[in-house]
Amino acid sequence: MEKRDMALLIEVEDELHNMDQVLEQLAGHGHASGEFIKLDNVFDVIQSNSHECFSSESEETMQAFFDIMQDRDRTPEERAEILMNGTVHL
Repeated sequence: MEKRDMALLIEVEDELHNMDQVLEQLAGHGHASGEFIKLDNVFDVIQSNSHECFSSESEETMQAFFDIMQDRDRTPEERAEILMNGTVHL
C-alpha cells in the first residue's frame, strides 16, 4: 500500500470518529452500540497494512497502534508514515 492510500484511510477513520460523536449527541448511541460494526473494517485494513511491529495482537502492540490512530495532533500523513515504517520521525 502506498503512504498516500494509508493517509486517505486514516482520514476516513477520523471522519468516522467525528460522525460517531455526532450520532452519540443526536441519537444517544453510535458505533459503540454495535449497529455499525462494519465500520471497523477500515480500522482492520489500516492495521493489516501497517508495519509488522503493529501486527501482534499483544496488549502493548494494540495500545501502541490505537495511540497512533487516535493522535489527532498529527496529520493523517504523519500517522501513515509511523504506521507504515514502524518509527516516529521527529
